[in-house]
Amino acid sequence: MESENSLLEIIKGRYIKPVYQPIASLRDGSILGYEALSRISLPGCEINIEELFDLATSTQRLWELERLCRTQALRNAVAKPVGTRLFLNVDPNILYDPEFISGFTSQMLREFGMNPDEVIFEITEKSSVSAVPVFISSIEHYQKQNFQIAIDDFGSGYSGLVRVCAFLPNYLKIDMGIVRKIDQDSRKKSVMTGIVKFCREAGIQVIAEGIETQEELVTLIQVGVDYGQGFFLARPSENFQRLPGEIKLLIKEARNNSLNMGGSVPVFGHVGAICSKKRALPANAPALPVYRDMCSDPSMTEVCVLNDDGTVCGLLTRQYLLGRFSGQFGYSLYYRRTVKDLVREDFLSVDSATAIDDVAAQAMERGPKNVYDAVVVTEGKQYLGIVTVRDLLNEAINIRVKNAADANPLTGLPGNNAIQRAIEEMIADDRDCAIIYLDLDNFKAYNDAYGFSCGDNMLRLLAQAMNLCCSAGDFKGHIGGDDFIILTRDTERLHELCSHIIETFSEQIQSLYSKEDWERGYIISKNRNGFAENFPIATLSIAAVTNRTVDFSQTELLSKTVAHAKKQCKQQAGHSVVIV
Repeated sequence: MESENSLLEIIKGRYIKPVYQPIASLRDGSILGYEALSRISLPGCEINIEELFDLATSTQRLWELERLCRTQALRNAVAKPVGTRLFLNVDPNILYDPEFISGFTSQMLREFGMNPDEVIFEITEKSSVSAVPVFISSIEHYQKQNFQIAIDDFGSGYSGLVRVCAFLPNYLKIDMGIVRKIDQDSRKKSVMTGIVKFCREAGIQVIAEGIETQEELVTLIQVGVDYGQGFFLARPSENFQRLPGEIKLLIKEARNNSLNMGGSVPVFGHVGAICSKKRALPANAPALPVYRDMCSDPSMTEVCVLNDDGTVCGLLTRQYLLGRFSGQFGYSLYYRRTVKDLVREDFLSVDSATAIDDVAAQAMERGPKNVYDAVVVTEGKQYLGIVTVRDLLNEAINIRVKNAADANPLTGLPGNNAIQRAIEEMIADDRDCAIIYLDLDNFKAYNDAYGFSCGDNMLRLLAQAMNLCCSAGDFKGHIGGDDFIILTRDTERLHELCSHIIETFSEQIQSLYSKEDWERGYIISKNRNGFAENFPIATLSIAAVTNRTVDFSQTELLSKTVAHAKKQCKQQAGHSVVIV
């Protein structure tokens, strides 16, 4: 009874205070948006916000409380930075509250001068499996109003990938139970990697919740998670915070290190090779001359602004600067300002060693207001130049066409020319690296017994297993026939990677055999002399060589070492892995 009285007092007295926690890009540390969280401001209240919502549900006052929290969050969100989103939590059960008002949020947005595309509803079915129909209805309700949707607490409740695929939300927020200590748990890392691959193919952005350590953050960046949220990045606050400079720097460095691991650069090239060194200005330079130059020279589309130490302070684009000086009072407001006063801080900056294809992807993921802005290129944190989106896309297309022409038509993996280029660039690099050769055992016998079509399916299946198990930075190639290759810089997890590929391949090949052959464990096919012989189910021989013990620049020694490792594999029955 006392708790119920507290609920009534909170609702009537509007004792709810919103706080906002940043959701940041794990590419560059820029802010995607802020999750609005509610705090009880009633003095002496002994129940927390979760208990308050449970009580509101049981006393049929859920919509009253939800409306109060939503109103407070929207009212204060007017002060959020331009271009960022507001994430609002939604209890799906409010749809069944008799007091629920459809269209309430749209009305409030108009009142506060906000647009619907600035709001993303976070919906969860965490509470109970019986809430699944309510969960579905809630998603449909907001999607019909053209709001963006995030499925919250994925991995803790009952929402599965099938349901996610059916509704195609804009964002998938991964529960902290999966994120917590992911750097120490290979199973959690594998789960997260699978989720990222699924969402990438489905066009869904992944947000990891509950990041509390640097190690968790770096691991999430390595597996390709799009956005992050947690105490390590920033705690909830009444103000709309940016990430601390050291956290943004950590994210960028971890991102670049992840991109430079094992093969993405040989396949797609460095962005530093195509950037142009254009005019840059010190932060204290006056803005008026730049405005006049841009008015007289239409080809001047942007200018970089630099700090005293040569690092990039921001980007001043033509459209943005002319917009500031336009209007009735624009000129008088800004003609005395410096470029630092007007500079945009939401620019995209990449290291010169970043792969061109990845930079193009990052550029096109930006919001509509700055999707076509030039990209700043740095080297050793110092300004190197800029590259336009047009140049990026043209170069990425040219590279993809070139690689597609060289790709194996059966598996789609890069062929021998691309493999040779990748190996040469790996040899020229002093960092740890490994070459992994994969060979199918008893493939010829299977091909003869089941036919070329089934043999092709087995090769495709192996290529698929490689793609599923390798990280985004690993280079995967098809030498020809049943011979494949992987180049990687992650030498610490070689055995884990090889074992994962074998396990994945073994789980999938049963469908390629008849029930009779699979159950007895062998097939009957002709040997090289034309006589019938029993051949075991196809297995994998994997030989890996690292540059820790073998100098890759000594081609003859490398070839001999690889040949010896492959021979050792072939001498073992069943699946085998030999690492030198």
